[in-house]
Amino acid sequence: GLFLCWRRSLFPPVQACLCRCFVNAVLMLHKQLQTLAVIVSYYSARLTQRAVHSVLDSKPGLSLRVVVVDNSGDDEELERLRSGLPPDVSLVAPPKNIGFGCACNLAFERFPAEAILLLNPDGRLLPGCLAQLQETLFSREPIAAVSPRIYWDAGLRFQLPPSLPPTLFEFDAVLNAFGPKALFSRMTGWFWRRHALKIWQAGSPVRVWNLSGGAVLLKGAAVRKAGGLFDPRFFLYFEDTDLFVRLRKAGYSLLVEPRAAAVHHYDQCGRNNLEEKRRYMARSRELFVQKYHNPWKSRIKRVESFLRTEVSGCHGGASATRFLPDSLKEMEVPHHLGGKWLFELSPNPNFVPAAGCFGAGTRVDFPGECWDLLSPGRYFYRVGGTNLFRSHLSAAATFEKKPLNEESCCLNR
Repeated sequence: GLFLCWRRSLFPPVQACLCRCFVNAVLMLHKQLQTLAVIVSYYSARLTQRAVHSVLDSKPGLSLRVVVVDNSGDDEELERLRSGLPPDVSLVAPPKNIGFGCACNLAFERFPAEAILLLNPDGRLLPGCLAQLQETLFSREPIAAVSPRIYWDAGLRFQLPPSLPPTLFEFDAVLNAFGPKALFSRMTGWFWRRHALKIWQAGSPVRVWNLSGGAVLLKGAAVRKAGGLFDPRFFLYFEDTDLFVRLRKAGYSLLVEPRAAAVHHYDQCGRNNLEEKRRYMARSRELFVQKYHNPWKSRIKRVESFLRTEVSGCHGGASATRFLPDSLKEMEVPHHLGGKWLFELSPNPNFVPAAGCFGAGTRVDFPGECWDLLSPGRYFYRVGGTNLFRSHLSAAATFEKKPLNEESCCLNR
């Protein structure tokens, strides 16, 4: 009767209400379903402890087991981590660093569960997040993974960019080779901005091509059907993208659930080893490309190699500084935006990807907290409208953040 009522109802609000009641009934009937939360720590005791408490405080709807895998291989770090964890949290310590993917696999195989939450140590769930993710994940059979709305800062001003589609990892080298002012790059940037706006402004689940393993809830049965959790060849990075490719090939869908929210202080783990992390990212990226290699992709690489020698000098000048630039402290908003704007920040001149901050008024006040979270490097920023089609973008500006151990300031023009 409930199903027929839902089918015959002409009012979407009634359908949504009945669907929510049905999902809640299913969850009540399946309280025995186990949710496994996995957090992998590598010399990140304080961050990991905070992440664990955020999971426990998120009021999950199903039975929950939290497992921390310490990849540090250090007895002192292990004791520091253990001292701040609740007694009901399981702590697993491999003798050495086995990589993020293998650490997650270890917990996945040792503690079977119907749902698996992956959360980075520098992330935390906001109240009610896990319960909402569970409800959405089990609302329909084809859903394999659900990610919350992910904010960058504790003030919940900046949203992190959506995860790049896997195919774009082949094309971004071509985009960079063309340069940000080329028509091809500008069109790609326009489509990507529209995609990001759709997700950032959504009020209900949005289907996407890819998600981040930094904060995601997975359906255990779907993961097993797709061949298991992570490919052990990926030591760090791209293991999540590989998993989501396999899930989609198995016929499952991936969702962003905006009614659930989390904070991910991106790139805060291992800040003293940024160069090593970048090397791991480059290796894993190459492995991912090789794994899903197609003949036509080789042609793209040849085009990219040719264009790379033809295009240069597209970044312009920027001051290098350790401190928040004056140009970011109080940035003027163009009058034609009508007081409502979107500020974007990206490591790439084509703004693919970019973090976004919605605001109102005549000035953009870049938070000092976000400046502290930024890793050293060059960044690009702009302000524009919030409409999906009429962006009214300002000219992009750029700056370079120096590492803290550099004393001298330089100016590149």
